[in-house]
Amino acid sequence: MSRLWTRYWYLLPLLIFVVFLLDRVEEPPPIITEPTIDMHKTQSDYYLSDFVTRKFSATGQVEYIVSGAALAHYPDDDRSEITKPRLELHRSGTTWYMQSSKGRFDTEPDLFQLQGNVTVKRSSEVSEPLTIKTQSLTIATESNQVNTDDSIEIVAPTWRLQAKGLRTAIDEGTLQLLSDVEGRYELPDPQPQDR
Repeated sequence: MSRLWTRYWYLLPLLIFVVFLLDRVEEPPPIITEPTIDMHKTQSDYYLSDFVTRKFSATGQVEYIVSGAALAHYPDDDRSEITKPRLELHRSGTTWYMQSSKGRFDTEPDLFQLQGNVTVKRSSEVSEPLTIKTQSLTIATESNQVNTDDSIEIVAPTWRLQAKGLRTAIDEGTLQLLSDVEGRYELPDPQPQDR
């Protein structure tokens, strides 16, 4: 054995050097980690079907009524996703009825985002009824601001407006149409006079 060792002892450092060199040259394949899904962001903490909910003012008056086919609340950002939402907004002698295919409600501040075949109808004791149609609409209930950047159509008994984009302050009665405005006004039929 000692003769074998004396003959090949010089190979041992060479073998150690080759192993060391191979360890340095060969890199292991990188480990790819996939992002994990945070279930808190994708799971709702409660769900309602065929629901109706109301918000009251400090004086006990109904501010708005929200109803829909389904509502799912997500706690990560305190939002509610609504299927077929209907919003009834009560403001000084006027009631606004709004509906769409889907919607989102965010708190702080109360903000409704309606999407898909949005229809808004005004029922008022002091002015003529009108209907607004668009594809998306944002309603800030605390500041009474309503806006969209999509095309809109406003129809009343004697007039019609089409435009791209809308900004309005409900309580102030102001309406700002953003671009491509077309309008048509028809004189109402004269009322027959009694003789």
